[in-house]
Amino acid sequence: MILDFLLLTLGLLLLLVGADVLVRGARALAGRFGISPLVIGLTIVAFGTSAPELFVSVTAALRGSADIAVGNIVGSNLFNILMIIGIAACILPVHISNSVIKREMPIMLIACWLMVWFSSDLIISRWQGIILTVGILLYLLLQYVLIQSGKLSVEEMVIEVEQPKVDSVWKCTLFILIGIVGLSFGSDLIVEHGSIIARAWGISEFVIAVSLVAVGTSLPELATTAVAAVKGEPDLAVGNAVGSNIFNVLGVLGPAAIIQPLRVDLAVLHFDMLFMGLACLAVWFLMIFHRNMGRFAGLALIATYGVYMWQTFS
Repeated sequence: MILDFLLLTLGLLLLLVGADVLVRGARALAGRFGISPLVIGLTIVAFGTSAPELFVSVTAALRGSADIAVGNIVGSNLFNILMIIGIAACILPVHISNSVIKREMPIMLIACWLMVWFSSDLIISRWQGIILTVGILLYLLLQYVLIQSGKLSVEEMVIEVEQPKVDSVWKCTLFILIGIVGLSFGSDLIVEHGSIIARAWGISEFVIAVSLVAVGTSLPELATTAVAAVKGEPDLAVGNAVGSNIFNVLGVLGPAAIIQPLRVDLAVLHFDMLFMGLACLAVWFLMIFHRNMGRFAGLALIATYGVYMWQTFS
C-alpha cells in the first residue's frame, strides 16, 4: 500500500513536471516559427494548465476507468471554484471584474451544466464529446476576437504574453517529447495505482479521483494563486480558476469522451455532479452580490469544500 501511494505521488510529480516542460518546449518552438505571443498564450499556455487533467482522463478512458476520468474533472472543478478562490480571498480581498461575472462565469456554468445534462443518460457519448470539444475551440476563438477588438485585455486572460526565448528546433522538440513522456507515464501510474488504492480501501475509483488525483492535478492552479497573492493580485487567481474549469469540461472531458464514451454512476450524477453545478452557481451569485470577496467569503468557500470531502469519504 505504501508503495502504491509513493507511485501515485510519483505519477503526480511526473504530470506536473511533464506539463511544464511540454509548455516550455512548445512555446519556444512556436516563437521560433514566428507565432505571436498572444496566440501562444491562448493555446499552448492555456492548454498547459489542463494538460495533467487531460492525460489522466484520457488514460483512464482508454483503460475503462471512467470513474477516474469523470472524478478527476469534477474534483478539479470543485477544488478550483471553492479552494483556489477561497484561498485567494483569505490572503487578500478579491475584486471580481465585470468580465468574470458577465462572461467567464456564465460560460463556465453552461459548460458545467452541459456536463450534468450529458450525464443524465449515465453515459457521455462520442457525439457529446465532439460538442464539448467544438465548445473549447469556439471559446478560444471568442477570447482571440475580444482581445483583438480591445474588449478584453491580455491581463484578464491570465496568460503569458512575453516573447518566449527561441531555442534550436531540436532542443524545443526534445522538451516537447520529454513532456509528453512524463505526462504519459505519470497518468499511467495515477490510473493504475489509484485503482489499486481504491480497491484496498474498499472505496470507488471515483472517490480517489475526486480527492487525491484532482487535488494533485490542480496544483498548477494553486501555484498560480500563490504567485498572484505574492504579487498583490489575488483577483488573477479567480480568472485562472474559472478558465481552468472551462478547459476541464470542454477541453478535457470532450476529447476523453471522443476517444472512449464515459459511463457515469447514478450516485455520482445525483450528488457529486449536482454539487459541482450548484457550487458554481452559488459562487456566481456570491460574486454578483459581493464584488469584493474578503476572508469571510473565502473561509465559507473552503468550508464548503471541506463539507464535500467529508461527505465523499463518509
